[in-house]
Amino acid sequence: MTNPVLHCYRHASRLAGRVVRDLPMRPTGPALLLFVAVVTLAPVGVSGGGDRPQRVVAPAAPATREVRAEIGKAPVDPINSLVSALTECSNRLRLRDRERLARIINTESAEHGYDPLFITALVQVESGCLPTANGTNGAIGLVQLMPSTAQAVARRVGVPWRGARTLTEPASNIQLGLHYLREMEERFNDPYRAVAAYNLGPVRVSHMSSGRARQTIYVRKVLSRYERLLAQYA
Repeated sequence: MTNPVLHCYRHASRLAGRVVRDLPMRPTGPALLLFVAVVTLAPVGVSGGGDRPQRVVAPAAPATREVRAEIGKAPVDPINSLVSALTECSNRLRLRDRERLARIINTESAEHGYDPLFITALVQVESGCLPTANGTNGAIGLVQLMPSTAQAVARRVGVPWRGARTLTEPASNIQLGLHYLREMEERFNDPYRAVAAYNLGPVRVSHMSSGRARQTIYVRKVLSRYERLLAQYA
C-alpha cells in the first residue's frame, strides 16, 4: 500500500494479498491510520446483462469528516455492533430479525474478506434492509440482484437456485451478492470500479477510471453510509 491516505473496506488480514486499497478500514483500537472518506451513494440493483442502467437518486453531499481507522483488530462482539447498526435501516426490523441478519452478514463478510459494516451499508443503501424489496429494474432482495445475474453467479459458485424466490431469502441473497461483488473486484482490481460495476454492470464501468468510478452517485452514497456506520458502531 503506497497511498498514505488509506481507504479500504476489506479486513487487514486480507489486505496484504490483494490489490484493494482506498476504502476505509474499520476503527476499533490503538494502532490507527488516518483516512478520509469522500462519499455519497445511490440505491439499486445489479444489472442482469451488465449494461442496463439503474434508477437514479439525488446525490448526498460528500462527507469531509476525517475518521481514524485501526488495522488488524476485530470488534470484541461484532454481532452486537451489527445488530445496533441495523437499527439504521429504513425498513424497521424486529430484534430477532436484526440478530439473524447480523449473523448472516458477519458470516458472509468473513468468507469473502469484507468488513461486515461495509456490507451492512450496502444492504441499507440497496434495500433499506427489506428482504423482499423489488427494484424498478427487476432487482430483488437485500442487496438487489437481478435474477439473471444471480442465477449465473449461483451456477458458477454452486449455490442452489430455486428461481427468483431464492433472492428473497436473506442468506442466499447476501451470499450471491458478495460472490458477485468479489467477482467485480477481481475483474477490475480496483475497489471503486468494483462497487460501481456492482451497480451499473461491468460493461458500463469497463472504460471508467478509478477516479470517475469513485465519483459516481452510487459509490459515494455507499461509502458515505459506511463512514457513518464506522463512526457510530465500530
